[in-house]
Amino acid sequence: MPPKLFLKKWFFVFTIIIFNFILALRTSIKFFHFFFWFLVSYVALSFVWLLIEYFSVKLSFERRIIGRIQEGDNLDIKAIIKNDSFFPLFNSVLLDSLTCAGPDEREYRVLIDYLGPKSILSEEYNCLCLQRGRYQLGPFFIYIFDPWGIFFLKKAYFIYSELFVYPQTFNIQKFPRLTGGAAPWFGIETGRISGDEHEFYGVREYKYGDSIKRIHWLSTARQNKLIIKEFQKQAFFRAVIVFNLNKDDNFGQQKDNIAEYTIKIVASVAKYLIEGDISLEIIAHVGEIVHIPFNKGPEHLEDIMKFLTIAQAESKVRLDEIFLEFSKYIPNDSTLILVMSDKDWEYLPAILSSDKKNISIIPLVLLSSSFLYHFQEKKDTRKVLIKFIQEFNLRPLLFAYGQDLEEAFKH
Repeated sequence: MPPKLFLKKWFFVFTIIIFNFILALRTSIKFFHFFFWFLVSYVALSFVWLLIEYFSVKLSFERRIIGRIQEGDNLDIKAIIKNDSFFPLFNSVLLDSLTCAGPDEREYRVLIDYLGPKSILSEEYNCLCLQRGRYQLGPFFIYIFDPWGIFFLKKAYFIYSELFVYPQTFNIQKFPRLTGGAAPWFGIETGRISGDEHEFYGVREYKYGDSIKRIHWLSTARQNKLIIKEFQKQAFFRAVIVFNLNKDDNFGQQKDNIAEYTIKIVASVAKYLIEGDISLEIIAHVGEIVHIPFNKGPEHLEDIMKFLTIAQAESKVRLDEIFLEFSKYIPNDSTLILVMSDKDWEYLPAILSSDKKNISIIPLVLLSSSFLYHFQEKKDTRKVLIKFIQEFNLRPLLFAYGQDLEEAFKH
């Protein structure tokens, strides 16, 4: 129940009591006695009503949600309230705790005028989830009021629902060229036709739709059934995303800081690559090291998104320390995507001097000064660009505070 409304009701009641008390004193003692016993009867009746409702009515609750959404989206919720007793419920308020919502929307209230015995009430509502994170929605609270709406009893139902609010992603139209590699013999998706980028690796039984040109006649004669040759793709792509959410260098305020921009960029790049059938690995430090090995597919993307949902800027190590410790997980013939601040460029020589072969590096660089108050867009952007090109022979994609992040991937 809103505190202001509760105070207004009690102020009204006390005003009536004081007014009648003064009136009784100025008239007769009999009126005073009448008024006194009237109040006692009213309070007694109210509490009897509340106790009957509180202990006799048996309620059960269910909250239905989808379980995962993206920040900035509305979460649709369906609450189901069931009265399992033979007593009706009157004049009550249901409150649902929406921890994912903004400060002014974290409590949703439903007025229940009447809920009959053995009956069900469903209520649909929604809330706007603005901040990524893992949330537990709940509990439910029921406020049972007396017939006049003055007194109430509160009862909690500890029904929780887990919700992942994933980082917001943006569309990527064009991404820098990745480095191709040679696939291992096992566990590789096979092609239906042979060619320059395929090599023979075995045979299998004929399936409807296979080309007759691929029949392995020797095996067919031996097994007395159609056997075809199978080929594997030689060329494939794999990428490693490395980033560090450093606590001391997390410039900016609330959602407009380097860590939040980094997570949004990583989430968007990961989604783009995995939907493009690229094998992806994540190496990050967020107060502890996180290593998500190479994999593909929607389930792999879900694992990455769940990690990014709860990642916080708690790291106290440098980018080169992360790379040197976990470079063994970065294979040859792959693409290394560094999501970094321009303050991290001093660590690039250690990364570039590694003994890895045929690795291309794609720097996605956040301009740290743009999250402060003295950012000079043309001057600072040109300075970073020249530094990367002249000293490291790399052409980075640059990101600044307030920028439309999609723009960096359109050229």
